[in-house]
Amino acid sequence: MTASTAKAPQAAKRRISRVNLWDSPWLNPKFLVGLGMVLVVALMGVVGPLFWDETLARVGTSPQNLPPPWASGYDYLTQPEAPAVAAVTPAASAPTNAPTGGGSSITGGNPFATQPTPASGGSSITGGNPFAAQPTPVSGGSSITGGNPLVPTTATSNQPATTKSTPAPESASPPVNTNPYGFGVPSWDHPLGTESNGRDMLAVMIVGAPRSLRIGLIAAGIGMLTGILLGFTAGFLGGWVDNVIRTLADSVITIPSLAVLIVISAYVRTVSVENMALLLAIFAWPGPTRLIRAQVLTMRERGYVQMARLSGASRFDIMFKEMMPNLLPYLAASFTGNVSGAILAATGLEALGLGPTRIPTLGMTIFYAIRAAAILRGMWWWFGVPLVLLVIIFTGLFLMTVGLDEIANPRLRGARQQ
Repeated sequence: MTASTAKAPQAAKRRISRVNLWDSPWLNPKFLVGLGMVLVVALMGVVGPLFWDETLARVGTSPQNLPPPWASGYDYLTQPEAPAVAAVTPAASAPTNAPTGGGSSITGGNPFATQPTPASGGSSITGGNPFAAQPTPVSGGSSITGGNPLVPTTATSNQPATTKSTPAPESASPPVNTNPYGFGVPSWDHPLGTESNGRDMLAVMIVGAPRSLRIGLIAAGIGMLTGILLGFTAGFLGGWVDNVIRTLADSVITIPSLAVLIVISAYVRTVSVENMALLLAIFAWPGPTRLIRAQVLTMRERGYVQMARLSGASRFDIMFKEMMPNLLPYLAASFTGNVSGAILAATGLEALGLGPTRIPTLGMTIFYAIRAAAILRGMWWWFGVPLVLLVIIFTGLFLMTVGLDEIANPRLRGARQQ
C-alpha cells in the first residue's frame, strides 16, 4: 500500500467531519452566535417585564444615585462616634444653683422686660416679670414671689457635687453618609444601580435596548426596501432609468447626513421611535441602491435570466422571482450592516439630546449621563451599562454580516475549511 492510498481515507474522513449534519450553509457558527446575541437584546423587552418591574424606568420611581451592590468600594456609610462625656466639677465653695455676686432690687425693675440672669446674689421683692422665662440662677439668691410659676426650676442642691462621669447614652441616629457625591446605600433591589433622575438602570435597559434596536431595524428595513426597488429597476432596465437613479443615489450619498439630521431633529417637536426611524431612513437607501444595482448588472447576463426572457416571463418575475432569491444572503448581509449604521446614527443624535425624550433609549441614557457629569462623579454604571449593550448589539450584527457573507460566497467557505 502506497502512502497516497493510505492518506486518501484520512482526507475523506476530514471532509466528512467538516460537513454539518444537515449539510446546510445557514448553520454557520458566526451567523448563529451573532443571531443569538441580537435576539437576547431583542427579547429583553418581552422577557424582561416578566421578572422585573419596567415602571421603574420612569423618573422618580427609585432612590437616586445608588451604585450596583456587586461593585466594591461604594459603601460610604460610617457609624457616628459617641459624644464625649464631660466630667462635672463644680466649685466647692458655692452651691450648685446659687447666683453669682450680691445685691437686690426692691421693685424688681421693669415687670414686662425679660429678666436676665443675675450676675450677683440678691433677691427681688416682686419677682420681676412673671411671664418671662426665668433663667437658671448661677449663685445663691431667692425671690419672694417665686417668679414665674410655669417655668420649671432646677432643684437646689447645697451639697457640692463630686466629680463623676455618666455613661454615654446609646446613639439612635442613623449612619452618616460620608460620600462627597451623595451616593446612597447599594441595594439588591436595584442590581444595576440607579441614576440622578431616580430611575432603575436595569428597568431602563429592559425598556431602552429593544427600542434602540427597533429604530435600527425600521430605518434599515425602509432603506433596504427602497434600495431593492431602485437597484433592481436601474440594473435590469438600464438606459435613462439607470442614469436617473444612479445620479440621484450618488448625489444623496455625498450629503453629510448627520448634519442634516441634526437640523431636522431640532425642528421636530415630538420625536418618537417611529419618527426617529423615518428620519434615518431618508439617508439609508442610496447605499443599498448602488450595491444592488451592481449585483443585478452582473446577473442579468447569466443563462437562467436569458432563458426566462426567452420563455416570455415578465420583467417583474425575472427580477423578483429569478434573480432576487439568488441575492437573499447578500441582501441579508447588507441589511445587518445597515442596521448597525442606523443604530450608530440614532445613538449619535440621541447623545446630542435630539432623540425621544419621553422614551428611554440607550442613546438618551448616555445623553442624561453626560448632562449630569456622570463621568466626573464616578457613576460609571450610568453610562457604562448602555455602552456594553451597544457593544453587544454591534458585535452580534457584525458576526451576522460575516456569517452571511460566508453563506453567500462559497469561496469563503472553502477557504475556511482548508
